[in-house]
Amino acid sequence: MRANGFPVLPGLILSGWTSDSAGAVERFCSENGFSDLLVRIEQPEQRWTRRRGGYTIPIGEAQRQVEELVGDGLLTILLEPASPYSDVYSLTTACDLESGKLDVEVVGPGFDASDVLRSDLVPHERFEVALGSSDEEASSAFLPKRLSIIGRDDYRASVAQRLEKIGAKLRNRSFPNDLLDSSLSGPERGALAGEAEGFLRGSAQTMLLEHAEEYQPIPLPVLDVFLKEFQRIFERVRTQKAHWQILSLAASFLPRERLVIWDFFVPGATDTTVLGQI
Repeated sequence: MRANGFPVLPGLILSGWTSDSAGAVERFCSENGFSDLLVRIEQPEQRWTRRRGGYTIPIGEAQRQVEELVGDGLLTILLEPASPYSDVYSLTTACDLESGKLDVEVVGPGFDASDVLRSDLVPHERFEVALGSSDEEASSAFLPKRLSIIGRDDYRASVAQRLEKIGAKLRNRSFPNDLLDSSLSGPERGALAGEAEGFLRGSAQTMLLEHAEEYQPIPLPVLDVFLKEFQRIFERVRTQKAHWQILSLAASFLPRERLVIWDFFVPGATDTTVLGQI
């Protein structure tokens, strides 16, 4: 994605820890002035793992983190340390490449793409967009149709769920569901949410708390920026005549409307050589 000019965070993909990888991490951080790194994980040929990434670590923890993940058969992706608590909007999509029908799900300020990508929470908004079937040219003007938008009470409930998830990640960043999937009592869930709120205020990452009362719909010009990037991928994949049916993407708008694509996925496809050609 980066080689083809799409908006992704700069970073490194490591399959192990060697003197070369240690030097690469040191140079990467030195050249960019990073003291922390955002950790994402990938298991080759597998969509999901029970383990989760999406947290930042100090540079000094990089070796231990990589070696731990290697032991579980995982690749380590070390990225620019964008906070998962400061995303303005996050979006996930699924597009039928034959019909050009694109479904977009959105969550708002302070939420992140994993909230909808892993079905942790219900999306706050859903849109449908027609990009044009395989027999037509892709549309140059987007006319997104809003299918749903969350109500105030449901939105507040999703904020509470998000706080509980953040609290669980603070206690166990790799396996937060070990806490959330257990039969927690109301007071226990309240404690997780309280810990999360204290952390967010203490670290000045208050995006979620500042938008806790009512969902602010994504501005259509912002959605349009995302759709234009998706259309670029859509058109290039079609040009390569890849034998794919569904194309899935996840992205976030960071502060100052900076779009970052996180995830590119083709269900059921194992031949991704076309990606090097787009």
